[in-house]
Amino acid sequence: MKKNAQHAKTIINLSNMKKLLFLIACFSFLINDLNAQYEAIFSHYQVNKLLINPATAGFDQDNHKLFMNVRNQWSGFTGAPESYSLSYNGPIGKSLGLGALIFTEKIASFTRYRMQLSYAFRYDINETKLGFGMSTEFNRTRLDNSVLNDPLYDAGDQIIEDGVDGIRTFDASFGAYLELPEGTFFGMSMPNLIKNKLDDISGESTGGLFNYYLFNAGHRFTIDKKKVTIEPSILVKKVRNAPFSMDLNVKAGFLNEKLISGLTYRMGDGGAVAFLVGTKYKNLQFYYSYDAFMGDFQQYSSGSHEITVAYQILRKNGEFDRSKKYRK
Repeated sequence: MKKNAQHAKTIINLSNMKKLLFLIACFSFLINDLNAQYEAIFSHYQVNKLLINPATAGFDQDNHKLFMNVRNQWSGFTGAPESYSLSYNGPIGKSLGLGALIFTEKIASFTRYRMQLSYAFRYDINETKLGFGMSTEFNRTRLDNSVLNDPLYDAGDQIIEDGVDGIRTFDASFGAYLELPEGTFFGMSMPNLIKNKLDDISGESTGGLFNYYLFNAGHRFTIDKKKVTIEPSILVKKVRNAPFSMDLNVKAGFLNEKLISGLTYRMGDGGAVAFLVGTKYKNLQFYYSYDAFMGDFQQYSSGSHEITVAYQILRKNGEFDRSKKYRK
């Protein structure tokens, strides 16, 4: 009897999941109005570091890179988060880098659009590389008109009506990235520095230093004359007034990184384990990861799926060169 009672407490009625996601979507606007921070979850920041740090824009001076990313969060739930992004980053001259990102995310009746432009400066000190970067971005979040017909909606709710009209914000981020010649790297970024509503005539900012920060570090080991690489790393994420989360990663490359595999253990938010596989053929790269949640939540979801397709254009003497094979 006691076991059944405990089980009943953990069961989520899947028929009510759409209503639950509706409440989450609506509550997201309330959170946004109360100056909290929300960022999409990515597992592929290991292959596209521009997702978490603007200082990595153009950090690889030999390559221009295009990334297309698709993520299906909590697969199996109707209205679960789905995100799509297209990004570019590449060098300009010897010490400048440029990055661009177009991102959209759908959660039930909630849709978010983001356009981001990143610019970075890189300094070479002997064989050590140091980069600093800034990004500016425009965000638009809105609720579908269909929420006005939902039985959970109270007519005249100003927050929901503002959400249907759409909330537009301007934001900025700062990052730094250091890469040592022996393969060790460190990165730090602070998103949401401004968070200004574009239609707020007061111009009051809801962002600020240390509201949200990310720190990552790792080391790249090369074995057997560069045919095998192993890269353990860590990512720490902290949002003010929320518990910190931490990713413990290990990524391995085989046959000069023609084959890639990886494993991530995510601490916080109940925990999760992510598995990464990838392959590279000339200038084309493909990555897939599967996230399995820890605890009771996993029985209601078939996990999360993420796919990244990347294309790399090599340049020689400052010009594009598509004829060469891929190199790191």
